[in-house]
Amino acid sequence: MKQTAPREHAGRSISFSQKLALASSAGAALAGVAAPQSVEAMPIGSAALPLSPPASANDGSNDWDVDGDGTTDFRLRNASVSTGINTVPAALLIEMGQSTAASNYARLVSPAGKTFDGFAKLSAGFIVGQTMTGGFKFNSAGGGPTVTANGRIGSIGTQGWALGDIGYFGFQFTARDGHHFGWGQIEITGSPVGQGYTITKAYYDNVPGASIAVGVVPEIDPASAGSVLSLVMGSLAILERRRMRRAANASTASVSA
Repeated sequence: MKQTAPREHAGRSISFSQKLALASSAGAALAGVAAPQSVEAMPIGSAALPLSPPASANDGSNDWDVDGDGTTDFRLRNASVSTGINTVPAALLIEMGQSTAASNYARLVSPAGKTFDGFAKLSAGFIVGQTMTGGFKFNSAGGGPTVTANGRIGSIGTQGWALGDIGYFGFQFTARDGHHFGWGQIEITGSPVGQGYTITKAYYDNVPGASIAVGVVPEIDPASAGSVLSLVMGSLAILERRRMRRAANASTASVSA
């Protein structure tokens, strides 16, 4: 005799096609995170970090290419007893097949009244952009604030920084598609002398000209979205194999009866 499952269990399962539809919806959502549309603003992490000045003043500088496009945006220097962050001077940009001379516009957020050595200590949530509240601005072209000197805090000490700080700063730089705003985190140690700080992480907005909030990172890391999708699909495959085994066992039992 053919046996059928009790009706009270019929509403507790969904078909494989329904499961696949759910997975497809989840996959589409994750794909949207992994490959955002160009018009959708989101923070992008700088892959070149962490970064400190070189171990010796004879080693020149450690150059920070924020977005990895092959163009140096900031230079971290070791001047034997002092350390600083320099913005890079004018660069030649190639846009839409035409050569255009333009300033690099690699700048650091500066308190009002500061120029060359401006390096503002910012609070989480501060908006870095074309216009900023509280009188903040970007420092002058070629600016180079001294972070530490002789193992002590440098010129940035007048701007709220101290040895041992782990704090936020803001910046802007130029990519081929325009100016981008960002924020970074710096740890100031003072030692070794001449190398006493590390930029630990930084994010910039992927949309040129779009403001960014200090401390804000993507809710889901795009790099992990593919792994999540693979996990979902793998789980569905396991569920389907179990369903097929149960169906095969039920068929065998029915034939035996």
